[in-house]
Amino acid sequence: MRMIAIITLVAALGAMPAVAQVRGGVPVSFGADVGLFAPFESGSSSSFTARATADLYWWSPTGMRFALGFTNPEIGDGPFKDRFNTVYLSAGLIRSVRGARLHPYGHAGVGIYHLSGDRSGTQLGLAFGGGVELAVGWRNVLLTPELTAHLVSGDSPRFSLALTVGLHTKPE
Repeated sequence: MRMIAIITLVAALGAMPAVAQVRGGVPVSFGADVGLFAPFESGSSSSFTARATADLYWWSPTGMRFALGFTNPEIGDGPFKDRFNTVYLSAGLIRSVRGARLHPYGHAGVGIYHLSGDRSGTQLGLAFGGGVELAVGWRNVLLTPELTAHLVSGDSPRFSLALTVGLHTKPE
């Protein structure tokens, strides 16, 4: 399992020099989100989540999303409760619909999730979801409510939903 995670990370980071060689510019969007993270496991409680993203639209309107996130849900019942500080790095495809009035988008990708707690470890997972880009009146800033599902392998919170709201730059 660790070998798969290492290969995924190397492949994601290995693509970065190719981005630097593109001529004519690639539309890029940066963003930050905060919200609620809800694991679907017995005895679990929701927690705060934060995430930073970089979207590179190489094949406009389809691109790559790179995300770095943090959350710390409480898992377990009674005396067996534990908080898991979870940091994740994910990479995947993002597709926006520019012709629509509200600019919806969807994304799906793979990630590496590092859990700290009684059951510490690094796991491979999937992240997928979607949201809407809303103009807020500033020139290149968008408000982005989003729902993301996280499906993580191993002995950890396996399925979770994150409902976030963030500010992102308009890809130009």
